[in-house]
Amino acid sequence: MTYQNVIDSHFHTQSMLQRGMDVFSLYDKLFSSGFHGGIDIGCMHDDLPERREFLKPYPKILLSGAMGPWEAGRSETKPLEPEYEFAQIKDIDQIERELVVLKDNIIRYKACFIGEIGLDYYWDYGTHEKQHLIFETQMRWASEMGLRVLIHDRDADDETAEVIRRLGPERGGIIHCFDGSSTVLETALDKGYYISFAGNLTYKRNTNLREMLKKVPLERLLLETDSPYLAPVPLRGQPNNPSYIIHTYECAAETLGMAPEDLAMIIKENFDRLSACV
Repeated sequence: MTYQNVIDSHFHTQSMLQRGMDVFSLYDKLFSSGFHGGIDIGCMHDDLPERREFLKPYPKILLSGAMGPWEAGRSETKPLEPEYEFAQIKDIDQIERELVVLKDNIIRYKACFIGEIGLDYYWDYGTHEKQHLIFETQMRWASEMGLRVLIHDRDADDETAEVIRRLGPERGGIIHCFDGSSTVLETALDKGYYISFAGNLTYKRNTNLREMLKKVPLERLLLETDSPYLAPVPLRGQPNNPSYIIHTYECAAETLGMAPEDLAMIIKENFDRLSACV
């Protein structure tokens, strides 16, 4: 399979740069090979200005800005992990001040999406109250601004689905790195979301995830790398990058009984449709 019409709906340029990866040479090669585009995802409330600047040469890479659940601060219920990046305990006032900065940046730098946002009870950042404040505030903004969201959900399926049912947003969004929850899948599809599968789709033991792939309407399907995380088989364990998306396309196409090139065209059309607001 070639990169013609291929997209990557979720990757983190800044995180790849922090790992010393030659990201821009990679992007140049991908686009010269027919790569269609993708979404560069925000991790922190104040990272949009820098990301906007270094991605200017790549207009087909769309920007998403957000405050993820990790910005609730370190867990206040679990012991501090060694070398844990988010070691600070944050109070509500600080979180609200940072949300103000984020909202201004989303408007000023014309982010196309709000994300990734959501709930993460695996790491249990901050408190559940703080995670909900961050998540639900941005869900409301998305409806106010007419933007779509990208949802992160880890070990919080029921509460994530409840927030989606209650707050939408009006234009829906993307469930990022879908993990196989039927509750989230049904709720998200009902609310107009797209479902994006990452490199873990290729892992040998993830037969349930591949079965769930078959339940997603083709017109709502996306694929992603989540680079630099979750490299697919046969590159599992390496730092991931958008060029590795080809392996996830091939796995998804085989699971669905399709030619990879045909699947690529469908996913390209899906990506263009959800990006039409740009």
